Amino acid sequence: MRKALSVSALAKSAGVTTKTLRYWEGIGLLPRANRTHTGYRVFAPEVMRYIDFILKAKTVGLTLSEMKRAIELAANGENPCPEVMQWLDAKDKMLEQQIHSLVALRQRLRRFRDLCSANDALTCAREKELCCLIEDLLNSRLRKGEDDEKTILARPSPVGRTRS
Repeated sequence: MRKALSVSALAKSAGVTTKTLRYWEGIGLLPRANRTHTGYRVFAPEVMRYIDFILKAKTVGLTLSEMKRAIELAANGENPCPEVMQWLDAKDKMLEQQIHSLVALRQRLRRFRDLCSANDALTCAREKELCCLIEDLLNSRLRKGEDDEKTILARPSPVGRTRS
């Protein structure tokens, strides 16, 4: 039988902080540690299995509450795998949506960058001209007849702010 571990020894072995271990214990992810006569925490060596689970679960994006639920199901003799698979499927779907949004954002950024490059952004900056994107916005508003340059320049400033 292996010897019980102090919180600092366990933290060092697991590669986490003592504060993390105390937090995980406090929210029920780790079994309660025994206490020495002086009040120090000592964990059974089996706690390392819980820590391994938590660290692996973090790598696939499970939340602490999902981890706790899986541990509770297992402790009650139930199979947590069906719920875990639902969580993973939902996370996969969310990631797919995020990837799609990020790819679209990258395409927009590249189009805007190409537009600025075509207008020689460095020359614009040296001559203190408007950024090509803002110029394009102004030009599109003028073409639509929504505003003219004089109206834009004459607009009152927001409350509490003055124009320079």
